[in-house]
Amino acid sequence: MEKITSTSNAKVQEIKKLLNSKKDRYLLQKFVAEGVNIVKDIPNKYIDSLFMTVETFEKYKNITDKCSNIYLVANKVIEGISDTKSPSGVVAVCNMPVCDDINDNKCIVLDNLSDPGNAGTIIRTAVACGITTIYCYGECVDLYSPKVVRSSMGGIFFVNVKKLQSKSDLNSELFVLDMAGENLYAMQNIPKNFALLVGNESRGVSKEMREGADRIISLPMSKNMESLNAGVSLSIALYHLVNN
Repeated sequence: MEKITSTSNAKVQEIKKLLNSKKDRYLLQKFVAEGVNIVKDIPNKYIDSLFMTVETFEKYKNITDKCSNIYLVANKVIEGISDTKSPSGVVAVCNMPVCDDINDNKCIVLDNLSDPGNAGTIIRTAVACGITTIYCYGECVDLYSPKVVRSSMGGIFFVNVKKLQSKSDLNSELFVLDMAGENLYAMQNIPKNFALLVGNESRGVSKEMREGADRIISLPMSKNMESLNAGVSLSIALYHLVNN
């Protein structure tokens, strides 16, 4: 088992690239996941290597069974490859997942979504609802960025992330969430398959996706509240659609 004590180590420098560069993540088809609870839930086949402090290694022996490439690192090293203020002592370099259960007929579309927290919430909800495909349209936040991975609480390992070029690439009716749409709870004959879209937090739905929508839907609200957070809105709508 190799020990790393220097922040200038080549492997440490590669992790820093994966943390900070979307280009490098997609070039290498790898990304970083951090935290004891998240690492515990990662399917073993997606873990390329683990970087652990001695304290974490001794405390969480069950994690060490997940991967054969384990590096014991100094505290200053783990701090250098951590994206959090209080590092948990374990960082995993992971291969971008390709999930076996691919169902493009029931999916989510992120239309220029920019907030990592919203993206992570949506991924978690998608997995909870059995959705395995998430499309990104336009300039979306990178779903393999550290903040999204962390917010997804490991959900990123159970979805397929795809780039959407146009509405014609979808196999199902496109439902667009918008405050001016029809009441979701009044809809009749909800199809089994659908693509549910949420737009950018500040700009809303793009012109192209709005024009391509089969139905524009909204969540009913009291007069005291005009709108909901993008992640919350999609989560509520998704639970309703998959259970009706």
